[in-house]
Amino acid sequence: YDPTSLPRYRGSSQRLKPARTVRFPNDIVIQDIIRQGDVEQVGRFIRARKVTLSTLYPSGLAALHEAVLAGNLDCIKLLVRYGADIHQKDENGWTPLHMACSNGYTHIARSAATMSLA
Repeated sequence: YDPTSLPRYRGSSQRLKPARTVRFPNDIVIQDIIRQGDVEQVGRFIRARKVTLSTLYPSGLAALHEAVLAGNLDCIKLLVRYGADIHQKDENGWTPLHMACSNGYTHIARSAATMSLA
Protein backbone atom coordinates (compact mmCIF):
# COMPACT_ATOMS: atom_id res chain seq x y z
CA TYR A 1 0.00 0.00 0.00
CA ASP A 2 1.49 3.28 -1.10
CA PRO A 3 -0.52 6.38 -0.08
CA THR A 4 1.30 8.50 -2.63
CA SER A 5 -0.21 6.40 -5.42
CA LEU A 6 -3.74 7.51 -4.48
CA PRO A 7 -5.22 10.43 -6.41
CA ARG A 8 -5.24 13.74 -4.62
CA TYR A 9 -8.53 15.54 -4.16
CA ARG A 10 -7.36 18.73 -2.52
CA GLY A 11 -8.42 21.68 -4.58
CA SER A 12 -10.15 19.36 -6.96
CA SER A 13 -13.10 20.83 -8.84
CA GLN A 14 -14.96 17.52 -8.64
CA ARG A 15 -17.96 17.52 -6.34
CA LEU A 16 -19.34 14.55 -4.56
CA LYS A 17 -22.65 13.32 -5.87
CA PRO A 18 -25.51 13.73 -3.40
CA ALA A 19 -26.60 10.57 -1.68
CA ARG A 20 -29.70 8.93 -3.06
CA THR A 21 -32.87 9.54 -1.17
CA VAL A 22 -36.04 7.55 -0.97
CA ARG A 23 -39.35 9.39 -1.06
CA PHE A 24 -42.61 7.82 -0.01
CA PRO A 25 -46.08 9.01 -1.01
CA ASN A 26 -47.77 11.23 1.58
CA ASP A 27 -50.46 8.57 2.19
CA ILE A 28 -47.79 6.12 3.34
CA VAL A 29 -46.00 8.75 5.43
CA ILE A 30 -49.16 9.84 7.26
CA GLN A 31 -50.00 6.24 8.12
CA ASP A 32 -46.56 5.82 9.66
CA ILE A 33 -46.83 9.09 11.58
CA ILE A 34 -50.22 8.03 12.94
CA ARG A 35 -48.84 4.65 14.03
CA GLN A 36 -45.98 6.42 15.82
CA GLY A 37 -48.48 8.63 17.63
CA ASP A 38 -46.92 11.94 16.62
CA VAL A 39 -50.07 14.08 16.91
CA GLU A 40 -48.20 17.33 16.24
CA GLN A 41 -46.79 16.00 12.96
CA VAL A 42 -50.20 14.62 11.95
CA GLY A 43 -51.65 18.10 12.47
CA ARG A 44 -48.92 19.68 10.36
CA PHE A 45 -49.55 17.21 7.53
CA ILE A 46 -53.29 17.93 7.57
CA ARG A 47 -52.87 21.71 7.74
CA ALA A 48 -50.46 21.59 4.79
CA ARG A 49 -53.17 19.70 2.87
CA LYS A 50 -50.78 16.89 2.04
CA VAL A 51 -53.41 14.20 2.59
CA THR A 52 -57.13 13.63 2.17
CA LEU A 53 -58.60 12.15 5.33
CA SER A 54 -61.25 10.12 3.51
CA THR A 55 -58.69 8.19 1.43
CA LEU A 56 -58.66 4.44 1.91
CA TYR A 57 -55.00 3.45 1.86
CA PRO A 58 -53.69 0.27 0.23
CA SER A 59 -54.07 -1.35 3.66
CA GLY A 60 -57.83 -0.90 3.23
CA LEU A 61 -58.00 1.59 6.10
CA ALA A 62 -58.46 5.34 6.35
CA ALA A 63 -56.42 7.61 8.65
CA LEU A 64 -59.02 7.40 11.41
CA HIS A 65 -58.96 3.60 11.36
CA GLU A 66 -55.17 3.69 11.65
CA ALA A 67 -55.41 5.98 14.69
CA VAL A 68 -57.91 3.64 16.34
CA LEU A 69 -55.67 0.63 15.76
CA ALA A 70 -52.78 2.59 17.25
CA GLY A 71 -54.97 3.30 20.31
CA ASN A 72 -54.28 7.03 20.07
CA LEU A 73 -57.31 8.96 21.29
CA ASP A 74 -55.62 12.36 20.87
CA CYS A 75 -54.91 11.59 17.23
CA ILE A 76 -58.49 10.40 16.71
CA LYS A 77 -59.85 13.66 18.14
CA LEU A 78 -57.50 15.66 15.93
CA LEU A 79 -58.53 13.76 12.79
CA VAL A 80 -62.23 14.22 13.58
CA ARG A 81 -61.68 17.93 14.27
CA TYR A 82 -60.16 18.24 10.78
CA GLY A 83 -63.06 16.45 9.14
CA ALA A 84 -62.39 12.71 9.29
CA ASP A 85 -65.70 10.86 9.07
CA ILE A 86 -66.36 8.85 12.25
CA HIS A 87 -68.81 6.72 10.23
CA GLN A 88 -66.43 5.92 7.36
CA LYS A 89 -66.12 2.22 6.62
CA ASP A 90 -62.94 0.43 5.74
CA GLU A 91 -62.75 -2.04 2.85
CA ASN A 92 -64.38 -4.70 5.04
CA GLY A 93 -67.23 -2.46 6.16
CA TRP A 94 -65.84 -1.72 9.63
CA THR A 95 -66.18 1.74 11.17
CA PRO A 96 -63.63 3.11 13.64
CA LEU A 97 -66.12 2.33 16.45
CA HIS A 98 -66.27 -1.33 15.36
CA MET A 99 -62.47 -1.49 15.44
CA ALA A 100 -62.23 0.13 18.86
CA CYS A 101 -64.72 -2.37 20.32
CA SER A 102 -63.05 -5.32 18.61
CA ASN A 103 -59.60 -4.35 19.90
CA GLY A 104 -60.70 -3.67 23.47
CA TYR A 105 -60.17 0.09 23.38
CA THR A 106 -63.17 0.94 25.54
CA HIS A 107 -62.04 4.53 26.14
CA ILE A 108 -61.84 5.07 22.37
CA ALA A 109 -65.17 3.32 21.79
CA ARG A 110 -66.88 5.59 24.32
CA SER A 111 -65.34 8.67 22.78
CA ALA A 112 -66.15 7.55 19.23
CA ALA A 113 -69.76 6.86 20.26
CA THR A 114 -70.15 10.39 21.60
CA MET A 115 -68.44 11.83 18.50
CA SER A 116 -70.90 9.99 16.29
CA LEU A 117 -73.81 11.52 18.20
CA ALA A 118 -72.49 15.04 17.73
